Amino acid sequence: MRILHKYLILEITKTSFSVLAIFLIILTANTMLRLIEEASIGNFPSYLLFPLIVIKITQYSIYLIPISLFLGIVLSFGRLYSGNEMAVISSSGQSPFDFGKILSKVVIPASLVVAFFSLYITPSATEYRYKIEHKLNTEERIEEINPGRFTSSQSGNATFFVEKYNQGKLNNIFFSSNGNRAEAIENSHSAKYILDEQNRKYILLEDGVISEIIPPTYISTRRTEYKEHGVQLGQDIPKFLNRKYDAKGNIELFLDNTREASAELQSRLLLPFATLLLGFVAFPLSHTPPRQGRYNKIFLASLIYFTYFILISITEKLYLLNHTPAFLGMWWIHVLAFFLVLFLYKRDMTTIRGVAK
Repeated sequence: MRILHKYLILEITKTSFSVLAIFLIILTANTMLRLIEEASIGNFPSYLLFPLIVIKITQYSIYLIPISLFLGIVLSFGRLYSGNEMAVISSSGQSPFDFGKILSKVVIPASLVVAFFSLYITPSATEYRYKIEHKLNTEERIEEINPGRFTSSQSGNATFFVEKYNQGKLNNIFFSSNGNRAEAIENSHSAKYILDEQNRKYILLEDGVISEIIPPTYISTRRTEYKEHGVQLGQDIPKFLNRKYDAKGNIELFLDNTREASAELQSRLLLPFATLLLGFVAFPLSHTPPRQGRYNKIFLASLIYFTYFILISITEKLYLLNHTPAFLGMWWIHVLAFFLVLFLYKRDMTTIRGVAK
């Protein structure tokens, strides 16, 4: 039977990894196209493109792994059923619980991987994403000027236009800024980026003119010609304060007495449990009559998978709205799913499907 066990484990693993690879390719391509479009219009610096793609893939991995495992098991056993191999295997004395033991050698490691992502990797990646968003929302991003296009700073206090960019030099720059002391319009022939001793970045404007309109009357004006004029690109960014529950550490959530923190912590702990249940329930759902095709139950399996996760989402909302007692939390939906799995396996014990069909 060891040969049979190795054969089934290898078949399930290969199919699950194939499904996961397809999902990752689709997710990566879709995410990359969307982020490239946003980077091209200056929503964020282009050097953040790869980190943001990695963050997105990391965040979605906790959902891609369970569905890949689930569909991998359904497809693997569906092929065995359609080819009458399951009838031969079942006639050798293998019961549904025996198949469950075989599945445990794949499902349990997958659940541990999901637990590692859910409890540690994904919260860290989410926190890093929020830090990036905080930085982008609080700094002036003059370095992201696109030649031939007007670009406003994140704060909206400055507008920039560069006619062209050539070998590290900016040519024909228009720079408009609003401040407490004056509103200024600046035109310069050329500019370049420089760093000072403290590694602060400046743009050094050359051969230009500053025209200022001075408040409060906005009647007085001032004109200044210069040979060189430096403008600091960055400023001191306010300290990042992590107030998002999905980016907090597990200990911090455990010590927090709010329902939001409790719901987030339960979600992280229950995702591996949901992966276990989906892995084991996939076997009784994979039954396919002979010569019906290995994809016969894909639609039903997908419907059950998404229904389960929709119910999980509804359960979380009910808990957050105080419609669920605290002692029940969000566990009850998974407990019901657990008993459903037991029922399906016990039912199959009385009629081994491969023989009965």
